[in-house]
Amino acid sequence: MPGKSQIADRIAARGASRAAAVAAVDAVLDEITSALAAGERVTLTGFGTFEAAGRAARTGRNPRTGEALEVAATTVARFHPGATLRARVAAGPGGELGAVADLASLQGLSAPVQTEAEPAPARPAQKVARTATPKPGAKETVKAGPKAKAKAKAKKADVKKRADATKKADAKKRAAAKKADTKATKKSGKGRTKKK
Repeated sequence: MPGKSQIADRIAARGASRAAAVAAVDAVLDEITSALAAGERVTLTGFGTFEAAGRAARTGRNPRTGEALEVAATTVARFHPGATLRARVAAGPGGELGAVADLASLQGLSAPVQTEAEPAPARPAQKVARTATPKPGAKETVKAGPKAKAKAKAKKADVKKRADATKKADAKKRAAAKKADTKATKKSGKGRTKKK
């Protein structure tokens, strides 16, 4: 089961430095935590929504003794998965992972903060890849991994082999039927000539 460290390792394996990956994971989690603590709702399109929800006071039971306990009202964090996340989880492992979209920005997370005296260098505008939200009832496509691609290729080859074998068998049947028909025609023709 991966934790923060393993997630950072996986990000680093996709092209970022280890320090930048750790800084990125920490920064994202800190921002989500701060927003939830402030009562804000955090929506990551395609991934899901984090929100702070109030839980009313209630009477609970001590599992050891069965004694009734008063549980105070509290605020809890809730997560609702997005459509893309649900589809990916339902599809199972094997989807391809792309490279980290913007390694320069990940590398910059571990850099020291600049003072006002030093203006930050201008960065060129970067294109952000957007995923279209699927229409209700539409099939979602998930990129296949190398194993799935090899399996699909083998299946396609198998289907082609079967189609070729079927064509050959049909051609043999037609040739045999034609030969039998020709033989029968010749035989019936010979019999007539003998009678004359």
